[in-house]
Amino acid sequence: MRRTDNLGSSLDSDLLQGFYLGDLLVDPHDGRVSGGSGSVHLPPKAMEVLLYLASSPGDLVTRESLIDSVWGEGHGSAEALHHAISEIRQALNDHHDHSKFIQTLPKRGYRLLIKPVPARAHTDSVMFGFKTGTAVDHIGLFENLKRRGVFETGIAYLVLGWLLIQVADIVFTQLLLPAWMATFVTALVIAGLPIAIALSWYLEFRDGRAIVHELSPKDAVRRRFGRTYLSVVGALAIAALIVSIYDISVGLPQAEGLDSNGKDSLPPIQDNSIAVLPFLNLDGSEETQIFANGLADDVITRLSRVPGLLVSARGDAFTLNPNSASARVRERLRVARYVEGSAQINGDIVRVIVQLIDSETGFHVLSRRFDKPLDRYFEMRDEITELIVANVRVALPPATRATSELTVADPSIDVYMLYRRGVDTSRKPDMADSIDTVLGWFNAALEIDPGYAAAHAGKCTVYVDAYSVAYDPAYIEDAQSSCAMALNLNLNLDVVYTALGKLYQATGRHDRSEDAYLEALEIDPGSTTSLIGLGEVYRLQQRPSEAEASIRQAAGLHPGDWAAFNALGNYLYRSGRYVEAAEPYRNVVALDDTNSRGHTNLGTTLMLAGEFEAAEPEYRRAIDLDRNAAAYTNLGLLLYHLGRIDEAIDAHREAVRLTPQNYMAHANLGDALRVAGNTEEAASVFRTAGELVSGALDVNPKDAFVLMDSAWINAVLGDYDRSRDLIGRALTLVPDDPYVHYLDGLILNLGGNTDGALVALELAVTNGYSTQMLAADPNLTGLRGDS
Repeated sequence: MRRTDNLGSSLDSDLLQGFYLGDLLVDPHDGRVSGGSGSVHLPPKAMEVLLYLASSPGDLVTRESLIDSVWGEGHGSAEALHHAISEIRQALNDHHDHSKFIQTLPKRGYRLLIKPVPARAHTDSVMFGFKTGTAVDHIGLFENLKRRGVFETGIAYLVLGWLLIQVADIVFTQLLLPAWMATFVTALVIAGLPIAIALSWYLEFRDGRAIVHELSPKDAVRRRFGRTYLSVVGALAIAALIVSIYDISVGLPQAEGLDSNGKDSLPPIQDNSIAVLPFLNLDGSEETQIFANGLADDVITRLSRVPGLLVSARGDAFTLNPNSASARVRERLRVARYVEGSAQINGDIVRVIVQLIDSETGFHVLSRRFDKPLDRYFEMRDEITELIVANVRVALPPATRATSELTVADPSIDVYMLYRRGVDTSRKPDMADSIDTVLGWFNAALEIDPGYAAAHAGKCTVYVDAYSVAYDPAYIEDAQSSCAMALNLNLNLDVVYTALGKLYQATGRHDRSEDAYLEALEIDPGSTTSLIGLGEVYRLQQRPSEAEASIRQAAGLHPGDWAAFNALGNYLYRSGRYVEAAEPYRNVVALDDTNSRGHTNLGTTLMLAGEFEAAEPEYRRAIDLDRNAAAYTNLGLLLYHLGRIDEAIDAHREAVRLTPQNYMAHANLGDALRVAGNTEEAASVFRTAGELVSGALDVNPKDAFVLMDSAWINAVLGDYDRSRDLIGRALTLVPDDPYVHYLDGLILNLGGNTDGALVALELAVTNGYSTQMLAADPNLTGLRGDS
């Protein structure tokens, strides 16, 4: 702008040197308006109009005087003035309907609402028309934080700190640097954050100097980077000094080192071992996640069928994140090579990048990109498998290098994706509330392809699992129908035989269950479900050494699979080895602290080991994660033994509400009501339990636990002869189970046979039942005086 000389006599010369309107700096010489969000150019005529208005703040300036003073008499126009006012409003971010700076008075003129403050001596800028003025140096905390750049510094520091930690985690490991160096970097970043915030609050940087407590400097935009840079770098330097002093004087935390034999005790890494990590979902969609999980699953399944190739299980590999550091993969999975990759779906095209990596060096053995239509998924899956096998074939024993043939026909991609949704949902730790959802996905797949055997097998498994929760015989009928359909359709699927094994096991046909599980293991030797099921069948057949070996094989094959640890804990628990059972249950919650079932089982083991105080938090944690009936039932039993009967009744009522078909939920409620003196309601509840347990015996008359529970229910209902018959059958089936001897003692004591009760209870303790539980049991109050 070059016409300010014409206004020199009529305008305040201080305004020509620059002035503030609130938080905005107006610079007439440069023709700019600057603020926290940057600067905007203001054309010369518009700047002159703004200067003229600024010379009379708060007063009405007529349109005629503005036109004559800025354009000269006879040269301006109302349209030109209106255009200039619009440019000013745009520069000031002022809106006509809600003006903060310029007020329009129709047919009269304009008024500047804010008093301008010269830049060289600004203090307050007051907004006219408001009861209380807003001053530049009288601003709120949020605005103060913005002006001082605290938000910018905080974001910049967090980004830089995160990058430093990631680089340290990856690079330091690859360079084999000491672990304390990565810890030092992490501590440095954490300690530096409050320092960076404090520096940003107190320091502003201009012309090479630190300016303290000065608001709205002229060059705020340019200074912002310098201030943030100084704060972040200064904070890291100060934090480094502080952490160094702390490390020397106190010492940073360090991981516990292995003892001299620690390295030797780890499983050796064999050259023919491989893992498949979860694939990275690049577009973040649910469809791509289902696809990526299915691809990893299928590749694992096909690799596991290559003779001589040791493949880490899905449950193990999926405890790691996609693109984990190679050293972490090698340490956690104990494999020589691993596969990682990414998946992205764009329309009907899927892009998959697959990389085979040497876990020792971190170097890529191969990297390949696949771009195919989604309906050619199975073709791509087989290409990926063959490519991997071709590159690891040198590591396989010469006599076992041939890939085993698969005779399973693949479904359409639409059917497969629906089936995968059902599989993924069924793998949730507690699926009691999602049974209908899982069945819905499998049924949707079968609507398109009624002959897809895997979906029928999936339904069979879900029905059997549902029966174990609700004890509704209708579930078993549905399971039998689904398993029969699956078997008729395909004899070459391991999931079909696994489902059959679970069905036969649930209905007491143990020999047939064993055959089904062995058939599944012939097809897939690494099937944890089959190994666990086979172990349970061996236990029921009183073959304890074989049972434990099979379950431990599953846990050993898949140290990252919570289900294998949970099964091992269940076996030890049912064998009365409660202290030993706590360890695999702790492994379950260590792998996944959000696993409600793991916390429930750990709490039950601790309770039966007599550690009541340690058990209650585990039940509370399980309920916080998932309000399931098992957690409420076991919490109720704990409270019952602690003498908190009213709380126990509340917990058991909630268990009954959640699973009204569960006979044990009713029986436990009945016990608590009996102790509380509510005999009438207790009798009614026990009658309901008796009706329900009869249905369970019809499904599986050889289920020892159903027999012993039914014996207690009948004893309470007064049918002592039937009770003795039922408990006798249970004793024959599981003579070493501590719980059956405990219930035998309860029944004998209820029938008045004190001597027989003491013998039975002694056998229960000999087999592992907790003396603390016996001492706290309200049903045994009359025996507590007997040594």
